[in-house]
Amino acid sequence: MSERGARRDLLPVVLIAAGVLWLLFETGFVPPRVLAALGVTWPLLLVGVGLDLLPVRRPWSVPYTALAALVVVLAALIVPRPDAASPVTAFHEPVGTARSASVHLRLSSSGNHVYAAADASTLLDARIRGRPEAIFEVRGDRDKAITVRPQAGPPWIPPSLGTDRWDLALGSSVPLDLRVDGSSGPATLDLAGLHLTGFRLDVGSGPATVTLPGGTQRYQASVQGGSGPTRIDVTAGASVNVSLDMGSGSTELVVPPRTAARVSLRSGSGPVQIDVPSDAPVRLEVFGDGSGPLHVASFLERRSGSGDTGVWESVGAPATAPGILITVTDAGSGSISIR
Repeated sequence: MSERGARRDLLPVVLIAAGVLWLLFETGFVPPRVLAALGVTWPLLLVGVGLDLLPVRRPWSVPYTALAALVVVLAALIVPRPDAASPVTAFHEPVGTARSASVHLRLSSSGNHVYAAADASTLLDARIRGRPEAIFEVRGDRDKAITVRPQAGPPWIPPSLGTDRWDLALGSSVPLDLRVDGSSGPATLDLAGLHLTGFRLDVGSGPATVTLPGGTQRYQASVQGGSGPTRIDVTAGASVNVSLDMGSGSTELVVPPRTAARVSLRSGSGPVQIDVPSDAPVRLEVFGDGSGPLHVASFLERRSGSGDTGVWESVGAPATAPGILITVTDAGSGSISIR
């Protein structure tokens, strides 16, 4: 192949490589040390591409772009680990005179952990390690509104560069209306100790693990699924309405004994599994028949309908136990298992 033909074929290769590298960044497959080195030495890749486009002789017939990439990898062995260089940001908001609060968390592409604060006087205690750093907005006194969102960084630095973790502790002494917007990073939402009046989660592309609180006061929990896998555990003794509108990611909902739950499900292309106690009164209503298979536990007996639509109820469950109602309003192409 002529030198001109090689240069003409270089651009598609560079674009494909850039797309693959970007995808690896977003899915977290690139080690943090390589990300840190690339954030410092990325102009070398541009120099390598430029030299490859010029009619100059390549040493050992190796593209300059490949040599530049080798320098980046070698720099990864020298650049300090992000653990030692990551900035740490702390934020504290006391309860003060607040009697209720609405909290909106827009999570980052790093690891995210949301849990109940141990101190009753705390409304929000945040520790942000790495990038992206966070922006905190607080409004109101008796009815406080708090927003936490990632700070936009330079466009040439990958969002996950140098990130470690977001730790967000929420107050348990006041009623909370909590909204969480997920991202590409994993999220662990341990909400068992909170007093929720409402909960909304947009999963995003990262995996999400949620523990919903108990208590006898009924509240609404709504989950909008994405491409990330989602697991939701309901604390025993809860009284909750759960609305699931799921996407392509897998979903698992666990409802323990002594729980009063109303579950409304719209499934997508991802599989959905709902675990319920076999010794509790359970009623399953399926109105939407999708292309995915429906699997019903043996302790649920069909009362009406045919095929994958109809009504099933538990056999021999004590009437004194809290009831569980599962309604499938719209089924997609993913499987639905009630077990």
